[in-house]
Amino acid sequence: MNSVPTVSVQRQLKEDWDNREFEYFAADNIKKIGDSLSQFAYTCGNKISTLNDKVVQLERQLDFLEAKLSRGKVVQAAQRVVTKTVTPVSSHSADEARLAVLTLYKRFQRLTPTFWWDYELTDYPLPVFREVIKKQFIKNAHVKDLRIIDRKIAEGYKDIESIEYAFYNPDHVRNYLFRENLEAKPKDFLSKFLLKID
Repeated sequence: MNSVPTVSVQRQLKEDWDNREFEYFAADNIKKIGDSLSQFAYTCGNKISTLNDKVVQLERQLDFLEAKLSRGKVVQAAQRVVTKTVTPVSSHSADEARLAVLTLYKRFQRLTPTFWWDYELTDYPLPVFREVIKKQFIKNAHVKDLRIIDRKIAEGYKDIESIEYAFYNPDHVRNYLFRENLEAKPKDFLSKFLLKID
C-alpha cells in the first residue's frame, strides 16, 4: 500500500512538473501571440486610418471634379439657353425703332423744363435748351442698324433716370450739351503740328 501512493505521488509530481513547463510554454506563447495580435491591431489601425484619409481625399477630389464638371455643364446649358432665348434687338423693324426714338424724344422734351431749372441752366432760354436736346437726337439720325438704335435708346433712358435722380453734375451737363470748357480738336495740319499731335 505504501508503494502505490509513492508512485502516484511521484507520477503526479512528474506530471505537474511537465505540466508546469507546458504551462510556462503555453503562457509564453499566449503572451507572444497577444503581443503580435496587439501589434497587428495597431498596424491595421494605422493602415485603416491612412486608408480613411486617402478615401476622404479621393472623395474630396471626386466632389471637386463633379462640381467642376457640373458647373461646366451648367455654364454650357446656360449658354445654350441664353443664345436661344436672348434676342439682340428689342425693335423688330425700323418702324418700331423709330416709334421708340420718338417716345424717348417726347419724354425728354416733357422733362426739359424741370431739367433746365434743376440744373441751373437758366442762362440759356428754354427754347434754345430744347433745340440743344433736339440736336442730340438729330446727330444720330444717320444710324440705321437696329441694334445700335436700341442701344442708344437704352442710353437715353439711363440719361433720363440720371437726370431725374440728379446723378449728373451741372458742369458735366454743360460740357456734354454745350461743349463748354472743352478745347476744340485741331483739324488742320499746322495746328496738329504745333500741338504735337500725330
